[in-house]
Amino acid sequence: MRTNDWNDWHCFVSVARLGGFTRAAERMDVPKSTVSMAVARLEQRLGVRLLERSTRRMRLTEDGERLMQEIGPLFERLEDIADHVDAGDASLSGVLRIAATYEFGSMQLGDVITEMMLRHPKLSIEVDVVSGIVDPLADGYDIAFVVTALPLPDSRQVARRVFDTSRSLFASPELVARLGLPRTPADLAHWPLIAAPYENEWTFSSAEDATVVPLHPRLRTANAWLRVRAAVSGLGATVLARSFCEDECDAGRLVPLLPGYEPNPLRIYALLPARSLMPAKSRHFLDAVEALLTDTPFSKPAPWVTINSLPG
Repeated sequence: MRTNDWNDWHCFVSVARLGGFTRAAERMDVPKSTVSMAVARLEQRLGVRLLERSTRRMRLTEDGERLMQEIGPLFERLEDIADHVDAGDASLSGVLRIAATYEFGSMQLGDVITEMMLRHPKLSIEVDVVSGIVDPLADGYDIAFVVTALPLPDSRQVARRVFDTSRSLFASPELVARLGLPRTPADLAHWPLIAAPYENEWTFSSAEDATVVPLHPRLRTANAWLRVRAAVSGLGATVLARSFCEDECDAGRLVPLLPGYEPNPLRIYALLPARSLMPAKSRHFLDAVEALLTDTPFSKPAPWVTINSLPG
């Protein structure tokens, strides 16, 4: 009696989940041809076509959809259990794939990454620089860090860990001397401003109320370092986390404005594939990130929250 090759079934689930042979092969760390042949063997064994392939896209057939509904949760559960129990602290292994913004990756994650790899010689880490919100499951990441001042869209695909970082309004002394010191957020109406792409307004909270400042900035960029450089050059005022411009403030190249008003905080989200159990390597990495951020004066951890549904 011929037994099932469960690796073939696993390859099919990975292709269906990640939307293609290339991503599945990268995720499983095998050649693309191995995944393709595995799915072909499974189709031959079952006597049905599971995938419609073309040069541009891949989609599940009706038989493929039905099979995925039946076996997808089973393999997901097996992966959860295997990843969760894989490991005492001394034996983390495999590849941890991370997406992060440039600033957060370089300023906050560098020490965590090097320490984790020194402590776990069998663990490899891949870091991609991203600027927007990614779907960790579809894009093949174990953890995707997003830095934003706005709430995240709902998502059935991910869960999140939130860290809050307080921010302030900054400008160069030369710009302040030219335009005068603003007393309230309303005074910014005629100021040149510098903002992130996702920011259409800033909300400043005081002891009495909250003031919304609509934004029509001279410069928009996701790169916080470029916003700092532009502000130091006198091109406009910008809202930043103090950690991004501490050296410029200490040197007097930037000054904080509106001390009685606090902009909405910057939030750091860790997005993960929606799984009932967190893989050990992801769990240890997030624990290390939390410990690092808790020890800084600029951020504080907030509780885990599950997001419900992602558009499109």
